[in-house]
Amino acid sequence: MDKERFQQIKSIFDEALSFNQPERESFLNLKCGNDSELKNEVLSLLKSIEKSEDFLESQLESVYESGKKLEDVLIGRQIGNYLVDGKAGVGGMGIVYTGKRNDKEFEQKVAIKILKYGFNSDYHLKRFQIERQTLAKLQHPNIARLLDGGKTTDGLPYLIMEFIDGIPITEYCDQKRLSIEQRLRLFTDVCTAVQYAHQNLVIHRDIKPGNILVTETGVPKLLDFGIAKLLDEDFAGIADGLTKTGIWHLTPEFASPEQIKGENVTTASDIYSLGVLLYLVLSGHKPYHVSSVSPIAISSVITGENILKPSDIIKKTREIKSVEGEVETLTPADIGKRRNQKPEKLFNHLKGDLDNIVMKAMHKDPSRRYVSVEQFSEDIRRHLVGLPVIARKDTASYLLSKFVQRHKTGFIISILFVLFLIASIISIAWQADIASSERNKAKIEARKLERVNMFLQGMLSSVNPREIGRDVKVYDVLEKASNDIETELRDQPETEIEIRRSIGNTYTSLGEYDRAEIHLFKALQLSERIYGEESQEVAASLHDIALYYHWLGNFHISDSLYHKADGIYRRVLNEPTQSMANNLNDYALVLSDLGSYEEAKKFFEEALDMSEKINGSKSTDVASIMNNLAINLHYLKDLKNAEKYYLKSQEIYIELLGEDRPEVASTYNNLAFVAMDKNNLAQAEEYFTKSYNLKLKLMGEDHPDVGLALNNLGAVQLKMKNFNSAEDYFVKAISQFKKTLPQNHVWAGISYYLIGKTLLEKQRYKSAELNFRKALSIRKKAFPKGHNLIYITEGELGLSLLKQNKLNEAEKYLLSGYNGCKASLGEKDSSTVRFLQQLPVVYGKLSDNEKVSEYEEILNNLSDD
Repeated sequence: MDKERFQQIKSIFDEALSFNQPERESFLNLKCGNDSELKNEVLSLLKSIEKSEDFLESQLESVYESGKKLEDVLIGRQIGNYLVDGKAGVGGMGIVYTGKRNDKEFEQKVAIKILKYGFNSDYHLKRFQIERQTLAKLQHPNIARLLDGGKTTDGLPYLIMEFIDGIPITEYCDQKRLSIEQRLRLFTDVCTAVQYAHQNLVIHRDIKPGNILVTETGVPKLLDFGIAKLLDEDFAGIADGLTKTGIWHLTPEFASPEQIKGENVTTASDIYSLGVLLYLVLSGHKPYHVSSVSPIAISSVITGENILKPSDIIKKTREIKSVEGEVETLTPADIGKRRNQKPEKLFNHLKGDLDNIVMKAMHKDPSRRYVSVEQFSEDIRRHLVGLPVIARKDTASYLLSKFVQRHKTGFIISILFVLFLIASIISIAWQADIASSERNKAKIEARKLERVNMFLQGMLSSVNPREIGRDVKVYDVLEKASNDIETELRDQPETEIEIRRSIGNTYTSLGEYDRAEIHLFKALQLSERIYGEESQEVAASLHDIALYYHWLGNFHISDSLYHKADGIYRRVLNEPTQSMANNLNDYALVLSDLGSYEEAKKFFEEALDMSEKINGSKSTDVASIMNNLAINLHYLKDLKNAEKYYLKSQEIYIELLGEDRPEVASTYNNLAFVAMDKNNLAQAEEYFTKSYNLKLKLMGEDHPDVGLALNNLGAVQLKMKNFNSAEDYFVKAISQFKKTLPQNHVWAGISYYLIGKTLLEKQRYKSAELNFRKALSIRKKAFPKGHNLIYITEGELGLSLLKQNKLNEAEKYLLSGYNGCKASLGEKDSSTVRFLQQLPVVYGKLSDNEKVSEYEEILNNLSDD
């Protein structure tokens, strides 16, 4: 085929794309006249597109079909150190061949990507060079590796890439009949790769099933950064030039509205495409039904059409064209079968969180999507472990804000009377900062404080959750204040940051976590924009969010955020501040919760030293850190020093604040545990009762701290062998947690464990087993592998199984509990010894005399010591 003929076909083909199917035949008759061969060539290209799942790939494949000589020339040729041995498919800018290393050094199968004839202009060569530079930066287990690159003897650029023997992610999920949970976990692996690329300043721009292959072992590999665009300033000039060409290097059905409209493409565009991919992976349907290949028609659908939620679209029966052009009727039963769920259960599974997650990622406004792929992925992980997600539908509070805009004056008057302790707290913090800052900064802070005081006059004196409990009026005030921020402080971001932090932290303390996160995450976003990522304001926001996750029981995320905040404080501050000391204190708390007691002790001691230098030896900050240090020393079995710090902490609180304070309630609670460990159960019961009564008085019934106090009262009753009373307390605690905390919160795990212990004593072994299993499930999700609480729970579960003569399972859990406790707590720890004592029993019942002798000898040696 000569060049002139090829251009004629291509020109008519391009024009034909703008016509709908009924009009296209008339257009071709007009353009081609009596030249039936010309018409057939164009029809062949159009048919090829209709068969294809991806618009752009079909277009390129069609152009390739018009010049078959390229394949004839390259098959069997040597390119670099590799021999081309077949054609694999079509990529974003060229044909992809298979090949093998041909220099006898070692065998290696590869993918060879070559820029095609018709795409070798200076512009495309420049794009290809950028692609090579881009790929060279990306080294990730879920991204196909770039092995080599260069130009052929004909001047065609090529890339040698890792050959991925896999199938598209959608096909893999359906062939393996993966459940929704399995699909979500696989998808988070893809997110990890995309987030890595974003951190390396690369936007993929063409995320779709064909660019994500999954190997037989279940490893997803992200392919084809051929249309990626560097964000790095080194390439800014080149990238700007490329943007102006207006060429679609994307797959429209997976492209974001801003890509379709030719607007700026950011990481938000990849987030949108990931949302489309997740929509398809979960529901089996694409969100948009594109019946035309016309760019105008596609643009109209993507940018203007509202989509059904995944849970709604699975109720539809649709006809879908396969890649081969075959029509398949997809019913709700088909979709459910491929996910091992009945349609009605699948609907319930997708409805709610998963609908909201997908729709947030696919929001037409980029600013309303997730701020990063990492946040998107984290929301999925939170869903998987039963935590609240960031994504949510527009709520009544959002609608109320619209009303407030129309009734500003009356609303502001009501707000100004409501808010004071927040302002006082902020004022104290700012005064400390101003004292150590240069004069001009002090003036800025003073103006900011004045604006905050105008907005928050008197609020916290009436909304302190530890003093007044769940007063409905307080909730109304917080709700109204939240709405007014949107209108009154839009042009005052510094003030908005402080107010959102204060309201967010108040909501966290109230146990209103879904409301808290709105303000805390917004404060972080504003802080990063106004102050930059390396600033103490960002560190303070990170600390707030870490505390929020800590309350939710997600210790791993909390740990990483405290660590990040600590690093920023150390880099940007010349002198320590109380904010830095507070972050260290809370960081140590989560480390203690994770079982890293020695590391936690180091941070507690540093925080205490820092706080005493800033405030003197008697302050509420010093008392708080002392109390937490004492808790950690208690875990380390240093009861003498733990009791000393508890008493010093309580003394400071009572002197400075009086007795009716939640801080005093906490010290009573902690002193009770010391009394329990000393076997002074009467005193322990007295302290626990004082703690419970104070918390109930200050916080009201519907607060998780009150549930925790019920747990502790049950614990002392259990130790006193008042089993019925203990069980009643634990059941009440679980009921409390169900009302105030996310499902399967770590505190509920404590209750299930203690109920299991109680039922074991009451010889209700089957019920004990069920409660231990619940506790173990929660603790395995909440704590890292190797945490002593996991081993203790396994051992107790083993005991309940032994009592039921379920010997094989009993052996498994008792052995794991014993070995784990021995490694983490020591061979003489009471739990270690308790499980060791049962091992000869279980092996005796299994008639394994050798094992009986082995563990009896270990027991005897312990007794001799």
